[in-house]
Amino acid sequence: MDYMQLVKTSIVRAWRYRFLWFFGFFVTVTDGFGGFHWLDDRFDKIDRFHRFSRFEDLSIEFDPAFLIMLGLLVFSLWIIFWVMNVISEGSLIHGVSRKEMNLGTSFSECWSAGLKNFLRLFGIILLITLLTVFVIIGSILFIIPAFILSVPLGVVLSLFALPVIFAVVVVAVSVEGWAIRYAVLNDEPWLTAIKKGWFLFKDNIWKTVAIALLSFFTQLVLWCFLVIVMVILALPFIIMGYVYLWLGLIPGLFTIILVIILSAAFFGVFASTIWTLGFMRLTNYKGLQVEENVNYGSSTL
Repeated sequence: MDYMQLVKTSIVRAWRYRFLWFFGFFVTVTDGFGGFHWLDDRFDKIDRFHRFSRFEDLSIEFDPAFLIMLGLLVFSLWIIFWVMNVISEGSLIHGVSRKEMNLGTSFSECWSAGLKNFLRLFGIILLITLLTVFVIIGSILFIIPAFILSVPLGVVLSLFALPVIFAVVVVAVSVEGWAIRYAVLNDEPWLTAIKKGWFLFKDNIWKTVAIALLSFFTQLVLWCFLVIVMVILALPFIIMGYVYLWLGLIPGLFTIILVIILSAAFFGVFASTIWTLGFMRLTNYKGLQVEENVNYGSSTL
């Protein structure tokens, strides 16, 4: 497999398939860099708690009712974005595969495909996530007593545990990536899709890891380039802000937010495309013969 050509093709496809950017936005916002987002989330939450705890002596009072409403609002938004993420995964896989096989598709058809496969993808993502979290929590609970007995022993066990945890995350992301494509493209039940995803990963370990790393680092490089572009775009607004604050602040923020939203949409389509093209090449995917007669109105496991 020509990996550099795979990256180049995925970037070109992601730019060309702009009708899929709506789905790409939700994938990026929820998933970050191709599935490794939840590690960043954990560290980010720890960091936020640490920063908030430094101001706990300021005696700031909050209305409990306000905190409850705020919590419900945040939770509701999280549910909406998570549901849209699952639907968008199925929509992107369907859309990219159809375009790659030179078959016609549309936004509404991709949306219907995402809805049709929602429960399958939900089952796959939930099960793999729970197994991964179980392994990680188990490793942490195993290390904590070691630190209590002896700090050096805890450090040694941590050094052994971290590569294991990283390997588990890579395997989970890879199996999930293949499984959801088996579910969408081959119309497989979710447990069968996980099984086939595992065997595809096992038979193509290094190719799968290469695709995962290429997806991650390509997006990282593009995000770095994007930061430079945003700094350049911000300069005129900063200058206008010196003349009159609101003249530079309002249009500047609007422009930066717009660039971030469009970039997130592009990266979401790119991440899905590189995995979908990789799946099609590894499995020599030609499409289901009954594909034209698929009923997108049903949602089954």
